[in-house]
Amino acid sequence: MEAVSIFYDIDEKLILSKNRRQEIVKARQISMYLLREILHLSLPSIGQKLGNKDHSTVIYSINKIEDGLKKDGNLIEEIKKIKQKLYK
Repeated sequence: MEAVSIFYDIDEKLILSKNRRQEIVKARQISMYLLREILHLSLPSIGQKLGNKDHSTVIYSINKIEDGLKKDGNLIEEIKKIKQKLYK
């Protein structure tokens, strides 16, 4: 979450909040996606880490990012850059 919050210049507390501003929702969804892809955390565990979200919200978020990765070149680049920061 720290890498995502730095990349998007959004406070981590906002990512954990219930705020529905588009840029915060996107950062939250990417955080969920990366927690699943990199750390292989369970859906309930991811939900708990991100402000006690329901596992169905986590599934929706991960699917939304996966769908976006099939269509959106900008999203692909953003996630690639975040991953590079994680592996340094």
